[in-house]
Amino acid sequence: MFQYFYNKNLRKLVVGFGTLFNSIYVEHANPDNPNQPLKIRVPISYAPQEKFIQRLLQPSSIDDTTRIEKQLPVMSYIMTSVTPDPTRRRNKFAFAQTLGTTPGNCENTGNKIYQEVPVNVAMTLYIYTRHIDDTLQIVEQIIPYFNPEHIITLAMNEVHSSVNIPIVMESNRISEKYDGDFASRRLNVSTINFIAKSYIFGEVVQTTTIEDVTINTDLDINID
Repeated sequence: MFQYFYNKNLRKLVVGFGTLFNSIYVEHANPDNPNQPLKIRVPISYAPQEKFIQRLLQPSSIDDTTRIEKQLPVMSYIMTSVTPDPTRRRNKFAFAQTLGTTPGNCENTGNKIYQEVPVNVAMTLYIYTRHIDDTLQIVEQIIPYFNPEHIITLAMNEVHSSVNIPIVMESNRISEKYDGDFASRRLNVSTINFIAKSYIFGEVVQTTTIEDVTINTDLDINID
């Protein structure tokens, strides 16, 4: 019943989601030139919140005597759940296909795939900053693009090369401080939750088609 196939539908969605936030910047005051603030790009990576916080709080080691701390601000994100969405489901026996450019040829081959399974993919974006003003700058660059949704287009497989996926912002929580003792490094952690209305496609199979059929009806029949 089950055969191996891998369209990378979820992987492409994860990469596409993270790409949305790879060009976010914050500005800091420039002590050398007050009229030209320092513009700092905010890096983003795929990582859960708990492990990422530990990486931020524990200095890394260059050698036995030199230790450095991870630079803030940074962001991380993670996929938290994949849930089927029956409200967008279509006839499971319908299919889509792509064919070659030689109609009428019985050997004209192409790809066929049955209808997709609509899923709601929950994604969570984490924002880590040292200053609350950095958090506010980042949030203001994100929220206006999700009013009410932001659409990305992905090539899901050989048949569906341009699939529009709406991404909706569900909720956000802005934290002004990270819980810890007075000796801990200050760390503001904010969370924004999204839902991506995506699809998971089945196996792509090769198919053939006959575009034109010619039937010869001039038959010579002898009846005794």
